Amino acid sequence: MVTGVVLVTGASGFIGVELVKQLEASGYRVISAARNASRSNTESRRLPAPDEPVEAFERILENVDHVVHLAAIAHTQLVDATHTYHAVNCVLAAKLAQAAHKTISGKFVFVSSIRAQCANVHEGVALESDLPQPTDDYGRAKLAAEAEIASAMDRGNYTILRPVLVYGAGVKGNMAMLVKLAALPFPLPLRSLAGQRSLLDRAALCRAIIHSLNQPKTDRGTFIVSDRNPVTVPQILTAIRRRRGRNPGLFSCPPWILNIAAQITGQGDRWKTLNGDLIASSAKLQSTGWKAVDNPAGHIAELS
Repeated sequence: MVTGVVLVTGASGFIGVELVKQLEASGYRVISAARNASRSNTESRRLPAPDEPVEAFERILENVDHVVHLAAIAHTQLVDATHTYHAVNCVLAAKLAQAAHKTISGKFVFVSSIRAQCANVHEGVALESDLPQPTDDYGRAKLAAEAEIASAMDRGNYTILRPVLVYGAGVKGNMAMLVKLAALPFPLPLRSLAGQRSLLDRAALCRAIIHSLNQPKTDRGTFIVSDRNPVTVPQILTAIRRRRGRNPGLFSCPPWILNIAAQITGQGDRWKTLNGDLIASSAKLQSTGWKAVDNPAGHIAELS
C-alpha cells in the first residue's frame, strides 16, 4: 500500500541509497532529485541549481507529498569555500523549502548535521537546547539552512534532524580507517585513547527520517540523532577483532607520543577527532517513539 510520494534529494549518496530502500519497503513511492538525474535507479527529476528561481523547484515537486532533503556538500577544495557551502547547503535548501511550502501537503524533513550545533570536539553532552555554535563553514551553512527552512515553512510541517557521524556498510573516512586498523595482524598502541564519541547507525538514521514523516510529535522540531551510548576507539577495535575471533591486541602508549606521530604524518585533525569527546544525546527524539541503537561498537563489528 503506497502511503505517499516522497521526493528525496541526494538519493544516490551513502545515506540516500539506504533511505530509498526503507521508504519503498514502508510503502512510499520515491522520486529522486539530483543534479545528474540519470545517476539514480528510481524515478528521477533534475534538481535545480541554487541560483535558479523558486519556480524551478516548484516544478520538481509536482504530485509530491513529502520531501526529504539530504543533498549537501561536506568537503570542497574550491578557493571560495564559504560561498560554495552557503550556496549548496543553505540557498538550495531554502528555495526547496519555499517551494515545498507552496506545493506539498505532507512533511519536509531536512537532514542537517551536529556540526550546525557544535564542533567536532565538544565539552559536555550536546543537547538541542544548547545555543548553536558551529565552528566551520559547513556547520554555519547548515545552521543558516535550518533557519531558512523554519522561516520558509512558517507554520508548515517540517522536521530538522542533526545526525552525528554516520556509519554503515561502505562507510569512508575515519570509520573506514578504524576497520582497516582492526584488520591488521599485529597489536595496536591505542588502548589509552579515551575520547568518547556519539555515532549513528545509517539504518537507524533512515528510520528516524521515516519516523519524522509519520510522527506528529516531530512536527516543527529540531532533533539530534545518535545511537544511545557513546563509544571509544578501543571499544570499536575490540568489538571488531572479537567479532572476527581475535584477541583485542591493544596496548597503551602515552597519548603525547601518538599526538606527535599524528602531527608528523599530517593526521593532526584526525587525531583530535578520534581522541576528543563529542557526546550528543538523542533523548528528545527517542521521547517521540524513535528507537536508538544501544550497542554501537557491537553493531559496527557486525557491519565490518
